[in-house]
Amino acid sequence: MRKLRSVLAGAALAGALAAGVVAAPAQAATATTSATAGTASIAQAQYEKHWFSGYSSFGRGESRGERSYYKGYWYYSNGRYYFDIDTWDRDRDREKTFIDFYYHDDRGWHNRRFNTGGHHGWKFSYSAKGGFDGFRVRVGEGHSGHFDWGNYHRDSF
Repeated sequence: MRKLRSVLAGAALAGALAAGVVAAPAQAATATTSATAGTASIAQAQYEKHWFSGYSSFGRGESRGERSYYKGYWYYSNGRYYFDIDTWDRDRDREKTFIDFYYHDDRGWHNRRFNTGGHHGWKFSYSAKGGFDGFRVRVGEGHSGHFDWGNYHRDSF
């Protein structure tokens, strides 16, 4: 009887240990999954996208569907402002689409001009250390100083 109790107690102890070993990885995986989800939501909150877009003005003989346009977003991360802008030239008149991107910092306003004859995207960033505190962007279509500029989109921080 004594041997039987020892064997049963040993079997029960071994069963409990085995169940604990099997349950431990599942609990660890659950904790890791929820920790990863928590980290992902924090990271996503740090990179909130701010969208902006615009259209060029009407050229002579153009319809609303033939105007050039852009769509973009910016976000702030680790002391830098990141921009991603896509531009489309929807008509086939051999004129280019231009994006004028003006930004403001401690030294005043500065301009970057991009152009495309179809669809193109640009990605760039600016450090917040130089006092970068706002931008404005517009799209136009044309050539050699004759552009059908659209309205400005403005953001300041």
